[in-house]
Formats: sequence, structure tokens, C-alpha cells
Amino acid sequence: MPVSSNSRAALLCSVVLPGLGQIYNGESKKGLIIFACEIGLGVLGSWFSGFNRFAMLLALVLLWVSATTDAYHMARNSGQPAEFYYRKPFVVAMLLLVGPLALPLLWESRNFSRAARWLWTILVISIVLLFIATPYLLKGIVV
Repeated sequence: MPVSSNSRAALLCSVVLPGLGQIYNGESKKGLIIFACEIGLGVLGSWFSGFNRFAMLLALVLLWVSATTDAYHMARNSGQPAEFYYRKPFVVAMLLLVGPLALPLLWESRNFSRAARWLWTILVISIVLLFIATPYLLKGIVV
């Protein structure tokens, strides 16, 4: 399938500003959520230090790459998401890489039961909260 100018434009928009490719594709809500998440990760990355900063900035880059890929594929497939986005291995990989930012993908996937969606949601949120709290808990123990 040849690459259209629309898919190139969506790719370029998303590379320039995360979420802009989605807005270009007519997915304004998704684009604004991606942009807000990127801002949030950037702020958290500047606020934290050490490994937490690295983790936040890594999540920022992974989300940006994922958003860029999504914008390109959505434009190329005429607004239809690629099937692999909803397959279990991809969804689980995204949950492990970007945590709660992949929860909408989990809930959109038909490949997970309702119980599995809730289990993954609780697991991901718990891990993130533990990840954020660990430095503060260690500070109290190591003193």
C-alpha cells in the first residue's frame, strides 16, 4: 500500500508535537489527552530526580513514539485503528511500558474480559503508586 500524503502529514504533525497528528486525523479528544499526558510526564520528569526522573522521561518518549505511530497508522488506514493495537501481547507490553497511559487501550480492546480489564487496571495503578511512594518509604527506613 503506498504511503499517502495524509499519513506523512499526520506523522510529521505528531513528531513536531505529540497529539497533533491525532488532531490532524480528526481525533481531537485523543490528541488533547496525549498532549496533556506528555506535559504531565514532562513536569513529573523535571520534578523527580534520579531513577524516577529517568522513568518519567522514558515513559514520555515511549508515549511520543506510540502516538506518532498511531497517527501514521490511523491516517494510512483511513481512520481505522490497526488490529495489532488491541491484541493481548501489544496491550500488555504497553501497560508494562507506559503504565496507566495504556489503560484506554486496555478498555478499548475486546480481547480482555471485564474481570481481566479490572485486574490489569488495579495492578497497573498499584504498581505506579508503589513506584512513586518507594523513594519516600526508603527515606524513612534508611535515615
